Amino acid sequence: MSDERPGAPRKVKVQDKRHTAASEVGAGEAVSASPAVPSGPPAGGPGPVLLEETSDQEQVPVGEIQDAVEEVSPEPQLSLAELQRMKADLENARKRMVREQTRITEHATRRLVERFLPVLDHFQLALDHGEGGKGIELAIRQAADVLAGEGLEEVDVAEGTQFDPRLHHAVATYHDPSVTVDTVIKVQRRGYNFKGQPLRSPEVVVAQPDPQSQEA
Repeated sequence: MSDERPGAPRKVKVQDKRHTAASEVGAGEAVSASPAVPSGPPAGGPGPVLLEETSDQEQVPVGEIQDAVEEVSPEPQLSLAELQRMKADLENARKRMVREQTRITEHATRRLVERFLPVLDHFQLALDHGEGGKGIELAIRQAADVLAGEGLEEVDVAEGTQFDPRLHHAVATYHDPSVTVDTVIKVQRRGYNFKGQPLRSPEVVVAQPDPQSQEA
């Protein structure tokens, strides 16, 4: 027996199917969005690898690019005159380098020889005073030969030579009525040239004419 009262509204049971439909639609989309990926290569063997296009421009093979570059920038063709000019430039550069190396070597040798001159002076003074004997004389001769091989030349100044201020360095002077011009009467220290250039002027004693005898 129903307990519904006459005139009362009838109750109808309603089921909300929106949530259930949304769930079913989401699951279907997930399944369709992730299709099955085959675990191995296709049965026909390895096929060509397709690259994903990242732009709308047409992709050009590498070989065609290299051919295009070679056509745009060909190898330079040098004429005979240009080759000869390049050869001359290289030869001039080589000569300049050789000259510079020679100049540096000569400068270093000149400095070394100049520093060795006082040693020769002391040996020569020892011989002039009768010291050392044959051994010192032989040593001086050998040292002079070695330095001569490097370009050292002794300036020869004989006694009685007219004094030349451009070549000689006067360390002492005195009047001598027997001379009419300034005259070298003694070499106090020897002078040397190095490869034709003055290295040290000879130091000399000079006799000058007597002014009173010239007035008379």
